[in-house]
Amino acid sequence: MSNNIGRITPVETTVAVPPQPLSAGKLSTSTKFFYGIGDWGTAAATLARQLFWFVFLTEVVGLPAGVAGIVSLFGRIWDAINDPLIGTISDHISSCWGRRRPFFLIGAIPFGFSFFLMFAVPVLPNLVWYTIYYIIVFLIFDTSYTLINVPYTALTAELTEDYDERSSLTGWRMSVAILANLITAGLFKLLAENVFANWFGDAPHALQYGYMVSAALWGLSMTLSTLIVFTFIREPVRTEAQTPPIRPIQTFKEVFSNRPFRLAATIYLLTLVSVDIVATVMVPFLLFYLGFDRGWDSAMLAVVMLVGFLTMPLTVKITRTFGKINTYIATMFLWGIVMLLMGQAPPGIAPQILIFFGMIAGLGFGAANIIPWALIADVVEVDEWRTGQRREGIYAGYLVFFRKLTSSGAVFAVGLILSFLGYDEVEKSAESITALRIMISVVPAILLIMAILVARRYPLNKQAHDELRRKLAVRRALQQNQSIEDVESST
Repeated sequence: MSNNIGRITPVETTVAVPPQPLSAGKLSTSTKFFYGIGDWGTAAATLARQLFWFVFLTEVVGLPAGVAGIVSLFGRIWDAINDPLIGTISDHISSCWGRRRPFFLIGAIPFGFSFFLMFAVPVLPNLVWYTIYYIIVFLIFDTSYTLINVPYTALTAELTEDYDERSSLTGWRMSVAILANLITAGLFKLLAENVFANWFGDAPHALQYGYMVSAALWGLSMTLSTLIVFTFIREPVRTEAQTPPIRPIQTFKEVFSNRPFRLAATIYLLTLVSVDIVATVMVPFLLFYLGFDRGWDSAMLAVVMLVGFLTMPLTVKITRTFGKINTYIATMFLWGIVMLLMGQAPPGIAPQILIFFGMIAGLGFGAANIIPWALIADVVEVDEWRTGQRREGIYAGYLVFFRKLTSSGAVFAVGLILSFLGYDEVEKSAESITALRIMISVVPAILLIMAILVARRYPLNKQAHDELRRKLAVRRALQQNQSIEDVESST
């Protein structure tokens, strides 16, 4: 760790530091609650897009699987620019509302409305126009998503510097996220197809209308959850010097020379791409390989989400006792084993048996959502030690970019492979069914093993982070004393 942070110079050690400098940063329960509410919208939107948009585009709109994957991948070119850009801008914002909150106000309504448009089916002349429409809508949705999610992610590191409080804050956030996933997985498609579509009787496009109503309801909740964060969260007032001018190339070099960030981002990327692949192929795997009746697929997803939600406090408690990395390694190993076993389940297996495995997988799913986020928050202090800047926004920007890159990359790869193997046919080919089995078991297991190997090299445990914060406290005290002396000498 000393190679990444540096050493305290003799002059720094002469500054008096309070005996308990690390007790600051404790957050109230209400702050954690309202902060957690903010992840409702982005989590629900991500889950709906992962689980249902591919199926919606192929089964309801009628796009070929390969085209549906291309639509999702297209926005990643813009992502390479807008995620770090929004993060950098939020670091430089100065307003009466703080650095992050203005983005919530700006992005709330476009976020919810563009989600609705993603599940709308306009009357267009041919496949080309439908492809163009969904690409444009997805770009609008993705931009508004970034306006909200990057500043929101930056708040984890900004609201508190305490190592354990960040785990707790992330736990509240991910509890709401998993609850949003649970409700979305269990109800979004079910309401669209079995309730709202029935409102339109025998209308030719009743199913399309059903999805539009469901998307409108979810889009409204996404807007409201974002506005709740804007209303109830207050950012801490910092006394650090103003951030220097925007220099994208220099910032890029500084961010990726941060070794703890590189390792944490790799862990994050490998973990979340496993989640994305499993989420993308889960419904087709249950329906077309195992032969589940429609409805059991939603029940299976709901069980995984529910267990992840209920075990979130346990996961946070375990991280406090055994550390984030040890908890991550144990839970990801367990999750990988469960997915391998699930891939070996024979067609026709009783749904109740597989749901038991889903309950075990839920623990890993919860840990996969909370621990990588908590790891990333801690690297901000490493950057401050090396550069003297608080840049929560830029790190959040790159992190959200990675998140969307892995998600769309997974959807694109799955769609391309399945389309090539004959998934578009009415009778799914044997090769595409085999691919579903491999993608829900072997592929995530391999990715999780790789993530575990990287996690073993991650250097920033609680002791190292506490030491780093003490060093920063000394430096800040020096800088504050120097600023006072400069003011006094000038007067």
